[in-house]
Amino acid sequence: MIFLAVLGIALIGVAFAVYGLYFFLVLRQKNAISNFQSSILALQEKNSNSDSSLGNVSIIVNTFNEARVISRKIDNIAELDYPKQKMEVLVYDDASVDGTADIAEKSLQKNKLFGRVIKNTSRMGLNRSMNAAIVEAKNNLVCITDSDVLLEKDSLKNSVSVLQDFEGAGGVTGHIQPVFEGKGITQESETSYRGFYHKSMLAESALHSAFPGNGPLIVFDKEKVSSSIPTDYGSTDGNIAMNIIKKGLRFIYVPNAMVFEPSAENLGDQRLQKIRRSKRLQQVFLHNRDVSFSQKYGKFGSRIFPLKFLMLSLCPTLFILGLSVFVVSIILSQNILLYTIGGLAGIGIAILLVTSNKLGGFITSFGLHQLYLVIGFFSAFRKSVYWKTIDRKTEIATITQKSGQG
Repeated sequence: MIFLAVLGIALIGVAFAVYGLYFFLVLRQKNAISNFQSSILALQEKNSNSDSSLGNVSIIVNTFNEARVISRKIDNIAELDYPKQKMEVLVYDDASVDGTADIAEKSLQKNKLFGRVIKNTSRMGLNRSMNAAIVEAKNNLVCITDSDVLLEKDSLKNSVSVLQDFEGAGGVTGHIQPVFEGKGITQESETSYRGFYHKSMLAESALHSAFPGNGPLIVFDKEKVSSSIPTDYGSTDGNIAMNIIKKGLRFIYVPNAMVFEPSAENLGDQRLQKIRRSKRLQQVFLHNRDVSFSQKYGKFGSRIFPLKFLMLSLCPTLFILGLSVFVVSIILSQNILLYTIGGLAGIGIAILLVTSNKLGGFITSFGLHQLYLVIGFFSAFRKSVYWKTIDRKTEIATITQKSGQG
């Protein structure tokens, strides 16, 4: 039993050693992060009072059965603080059967936006549709945004300002602010996760490039990078980010390019969403594993990519396996002292979960996401084109009213 206990602790220790390396080699680079934030703010202030320097941008919204939200999405685009004459809006509809395309066409006309709706005759899947939509875009600057999210008024301007003027940038991504109707474990875990994700995106951008970014808002220059991504595996944001980085450019996180996203309201929907995202992200890692420790990609290759690869693939498996082995060793030991220690540890964790929202949310989020990552990793070896749509209950119209949620 002692061997099992030691083995369990050792497995957990290896996982936390990787987390520790990421903390010290990436998250703790305070000077680099401070300089990066100052540079971002300076660029945005430079362009805050002038629209003349902003480039023409094609905004792509891929849809599949989004009749409930597509009109609000197009209204949101029309309300952006960006010159209308410099925007092209492409709604690329993947053979919806609920009238999404017709609603989108009427909304474009109502808002007097230049653009069009392109309809697939049969369902192609997001990545294939994305490739086709980018080819159709008239402008080199391409903005990709989801149909069920809302962009803050200045998010596109802030993104384009950074993309155009930040040295070496080939693409940028925005900051997701989750929005909920309810309050509970699901909401606390997502809020905690997004808080950590924000810090990691900042730190990674300061060193080289954020990865994988946030799919609900990505802006890149298709003249500089390949616009084609794999059609049947990998997340859209991860694939685009890797295209940019492999061209020797940087993929930058813009913290004040805000996106409001209605998030899963219960653990069942969250599980489906997170496992799907984990699977597709880890497909990107596996496909681009040659980037690890490659000096060609600077600190992204030497630090960011290999550490995140381990954190999102190997470490969750080691953590859950190690914890399981340790718990089993205690149960089988028939040792009153170990039973007492295990019981007290369980009670301590329960008290933290109940009494500390921040720490409790972190513990809950960490545990849930380790489980999602393990399931996602072992399903990542199966290619897929489609996925089940998560029917989020949060009404899209309430998002701007809840922008203060954190």
